[in-house]
Amino acid sequence: MNNASITPLAIDAWRDYVLKHIVDNLETNKDNILDQFEREDTHCLTRQEIEQNGLMDFDISITLHRDKKKSFGLGLGFFKANLIR
Repeated sequence: MNNASITPLAIDAWRDYVLKHIVDNLETNKDNILDQFEREDTHCLTRQEIEQNGLMDFDISITLHRDKKKSFGLGLGFFKANLIR
């Protein structure tokens, strides 16, 4: 299969699928990620401070390398999802 035979719809479906797995993984491992950060953090930032200051609310994005512009910017294939606690 060459690149010309892959539809934009199929590419978007693949990007959405991968993004869903990344977000699911972050949600599943949230406590482990926070625990590990607290152990390794040199700035004395606690889990409570992270949660109370909205630091768990962020965007996750996937840009396929093939979609990147040659100049500054996120590219045509930029997609993001809000990660909600």
